[in-house]
Amino acid sequence: IPVEFLPWAMLTLTFIMGGPYAAMQQGMGVISAHLYDFLTRLYPSFQGGRNYIQTPNAIKRYFGADQGAFTHKAHGTSFRPAQNIPQQQSRSWTSGFTGGWSGRGQGRRLGGD
Repeated sequence: IPVEFLPWAMLTLTFIMGGPYAAMQQGMGVISAHLYDFLTRLYPSFQGGRNYIQTPNAIKRYFGADQGAFTHKAHGTSFRPAQNIPQQQSRSWTSGFTGGWSGRGQGRRLGGD
């Protein structure tokens, strides 16, 4: 299913499995999300309008909305990591987990005695 139709497919499944009241609640969420996106991003950017719904600064600080952390480009948005995390060099294969799961283990043969 194309990603553009995913909210509507989920809304249809909610209608089938949860009934019309549940679908109406979820539909209001879809409409609210589209209205919020229009009022905060599309209308101020493309129509030159004012952003009437400002996010409080405490919420921006809590969720780390650092303007220097991301860059808008023609092909999308690129994010810069908040800090450089040094990668450990390993001589053998690891699964990415730390602690007891970091190695291959003893390796037992399946299907035999």
